[in-house]
Amino acid sequence: MHDRNFNGTDADVNVLCEHGEPAKRFVAFEGMHTGRRFLGCAKKEGIICGVVQWIDFEWPDSMEKALAKLWDMYEEIKSARTNDNLESSFAIHNLTEEKKKLRENYDSLYADVNALLDAQQQRGLELNNQKEQKECIGVKIAELETVVGNLKEELSKKEEEKKKVQENYDSLYADVNSLLDA
Repeated sequence: MHDRNFNGTDADVNVLCEHGEPAKRFVAFEGMHTGRRFLGCAKKEGIICGVVQWIDFEWPDSMEKALAKLWDMYEEIKSARTNDNLESSFAIHNLTEEKKKLRENYDSLYADVNALLDAQQQRGLELNNQKEQKECIGVKIAELETVVGNLKEELSKKEEEKKKVQENYDSLYADVNSLLDA
């Protein structure tokens, strides 16, 4: 990580990296060396030779253990959030696929009912009794309304579940971003 007060190449000390270039000033940001200043390879691409020389003394053992524990905790939380996000993504995907199948079933059922009504209507034209024709169509329409009502209710429940999973996902995503920003 860069520090405004400790940056640039170190021309005063004349420390060179393995590439023969002047070392650059850095501050360690991960693991048990967090916060320690060092001179490192200034190369931005290719093979970096790493730390050339530490400026600060090593932290006491208790400090190194505490830093290592904090980084382990951070990695555990980060991993748990990632797993939660993956589970939420799979749940959203499954709900979306299920919604798509319900929509296809609904469309297919709707087409079948229309075909049934068309067939019934043609058959009704052949019937001599107007009253019997109306009763048959009325029964089919009532059945269709019941089926459509049930499908709409299922679809509504699935959409509510999807909203809840999406809200959970958004919350987890925001928590992960805030942890990463911190």
